[in-house]
Amino acid sequence: MLKADLHIHVQGDPRHHIKYTAQQLIDRASELGFEVLAITNHDQLFYNETLANYAKSKGILLIPGIEKTIEGNEVLIYNVTQKDVERIRSFEDLMMLKREKDILVIAPHPYFLLPNCLGKNLEKYIHVFDGIEYCHFYNRLINRNRKAVRVAKKFDKAVVGTSDVHDWFQFNNTYTLVDGKKSVSSVIEAIKRGKCQLKTRPLSWFNFMKVPLNVLIFTSKRITFINKN
Repeated sequence: MLKADLHIHVQGDPRHHIKYTAQQLIDRASELGFEVLAITNHDQLFYNETLANYAKSKGILLIPGIEKTIEGNEVLIYNVTQKDVERIRSFEDLMMLKREKDILVIAPHPYFLLPNCLGKNLEKYIHVFDGIEYCHFYNRLINRNRKAVRVAKKFDKAVVGTSDVHDWFQFNNTYTLVDGKKSVSSVIEAIKRGKCQLKTRPLSWFNFMKVPLNVLIFTSKRITFINKN
């Protein structure tokens, strides 16, 4: 079983201020026993052979990925190139690409209370998705992942645990064990067939409250910067 996290943000993400670099994240992941990662910056394919080789030197398979905004909704897409990303403007475009290439599509945090989450569109476009994310952001009392699990069972989709990491404390709380070989095609096939296992633990109240607080602080700083310029 391969320890995997397929939803990670690193320094350079155009929508968030991330303190750590991709190399630092890979180093930390290696220390924690991860074998498969995907960097999924917002609307930016953050992948190259140099970075992939660096990950390989640490025993990690790095899969090209992106958290792409499609018709106002965030969607995780894997095993794509920059040309692929540029042609995806709608869910129909995404479905056409799936017919042409062996890509993986996962619905991130679909029922969280943010305007760019899929919500009802998850079931509307369920045929596009191979898996549904179980996000790290929950605690014992508040858990927006529960509906996502019910929908995954209803449509026989894989439940994929991820950290959606923007800060160190978010990492290694929720991840996926993939029953496959350490290759892009094998990992994708295993998830599509549901050969994966969710590993998760709830956040403490302290860390649970840190997530929206960090977002508010960053948003405030960004608005101040824009107004000054």
